[in-house]
Amino acid sequence: MIIKKRWLAIGVLIILFLILLLFINYRISYFKSISQEVKPVITQTSLNQCLPKDSGGQCQRRMIDGVYVKIGEENYYPTAVIIENQVDARPQAGLTEANLIYEVEAEGGITRLLAIYAAKTGVKKIGPVRSARPYLVDWAEELSALLVHCGGSPEALVKITQDEINDFNEFYHGGYFWRDLSRTAPHNIYTSSANLTKYLQDNKLTQGSFLSWKFKDDLALNLRPATSTIKIAYRAPDYIVEWRYNKKNNDYFRYLAGELHRDESGQIIKAKNIIIQYIKAEVIDNELRLKMDNLGTDKAVACFDGSCQEGSWKKLTSTSRTRFYNQAGVEFEFNAGTTWVEVVRPEIEVTY
Repeated sequence: MIIKKRWLAIGVLIILFLILLLFINYRISYFKSISQEVKPVITQTSLNQCLPKDSGGQCQRRMIDGVYVKIGEENYYPTAVIIENQVDARPQAGLTEANLIYEVEAEGGITRLLAIYAAKTGVKKIGPVRSARPYLVDWAEELSALLVHCGGSPEALVKITQDEINDFNEFYHGGYFWRDLSRTAPHNIYTSSANLTKYLQDNKLTQGSFLSWKFKDDLALNLRPATSTIKIAYRAPDYIVEWRYNKKNNDYFRYLAGELHRDESGQIIKAKNIIIQYIKAEVIDNELRLKMDNLGTDKAVACFDGSCQEGSWKKLTSTSRTRFYNQAGVEFEFNAGTTWVEVVRPEIEVTY
């Protein structure tokens, strides 16, 4: 009798074990089928969001840099922030998130940056913000941008008033800026995209009113060169720039004074296009400030897809957009993404 009860108990346990196995198998099959059904829907939705409007998608090229974005995000009002590049100002903040950057000599061989932001991004810290120069005002003016700076040369301040630039001088809008006490003055004035956006919204500045450059898709991987290097020998060793091509991502890594140039976040500064714009200049005062002939036309070199092409630039007035053309007179089509314009005097050595 006892043996019979034991066999009965064992039989019950076996049955319960089999039921448990069936239940586990059912649950695994169920979740697997759910994941297989959901996954393609998510992927397809993501793909559709990146397709251009003329291909049935929900995107079109952003005017400032040609990147595909959702319709309604393609033409934010641009801000043009003058950022210091002196050794004491490094590493800078926010450069990796700019859409377009000009680098140009300010005085004594020291270069200064004009960083353009016109995208839906939350840049928490931008700077150090420094003073304006007339040619920087011109490049901001051609984008009808909000010019963000801290003071300026006498000529620049006069031009800002005469040309009725949409001006955002830290001297008069200090509440939108702050000083980083871990950095020494005057290399410690910063702002953020949140602060700039608040000012734009308060003044009902929402849409840009500039003409876009032409943009294209990247060159196919198998057609790209293995390597290439662009070197700009600005007069002081601490300002010598190199751009080294990365075939896989079809972009360029920036080197400054022989070291990878990183911003304050530690991110490497990269660009999809490098433009070398030759401009004649002369020293105009004891501070070694420069007058630049940035209106008119002269030589230019456009580098993208791992190779460089010679051509020319043209800007007829302060408000007209600078355009870049190949030797046949056809306007360049740039890759979508960040562009750096390296402005050089004819006597500066450039190799590519």
